[in-house]
Amino acid sequence: MADCELSAQLGHENRRAVRILAATLALALGGCSASEIVQDWNAAPGTEQPQPDYRRVVAEHIRTVFPEDMRLGELEISGARRVDHLKGQAWLTCLKLDAQGHPQHYAIFIQGDQIIDFRAGVVIDQCHNASYTPFAIETAAKKPATEQRVGRTRRSVIDH
Repeated sequence: MADCELSAQLGHENRRAVRILAATLALALGGCSASEIVQDWNAAPGTEQPQPDYRRVVAEHIRTVFPEDMRLGELEISGARRVDHLKGQAWLTCLKLDAQGHPQHYAIFIQGDQIIDFRAGVVIDQCHNASYTPFAIETAAKKPATEQRVGRTRRSVIDH
């Protein structure tokens, strides 16, 4: 009898362990399927941000990315592309700087007129595959002139 009771008790404990394992797996897998909902939480339909003047934004905020005392040398910048970021939709542009003959890539994330995040470029940023153009900070930092019509003539006025 003792063997039967022991066998029944072990069978009951095994079923309980299987139930706990099944419940744990269900919760874990359910969390994976809900990850898309969490990723798209901030993205409301129709709220896509227009492409910013990313060259100007980077030029104006370059010292938030690199310290004041860091000599930047020649910089190159890629085009901007829309990406999903933890803080919502953003635009990604890459900077390439030449550090003593070794190019270094940096990913810069922009929303509106602000840099919201930056990091050394990682594979997912695709900075190593980007096409670059020379980037002169002084030129890019100038706000674009707006045109005002005066009669039939035009004149440029620099925004302040």
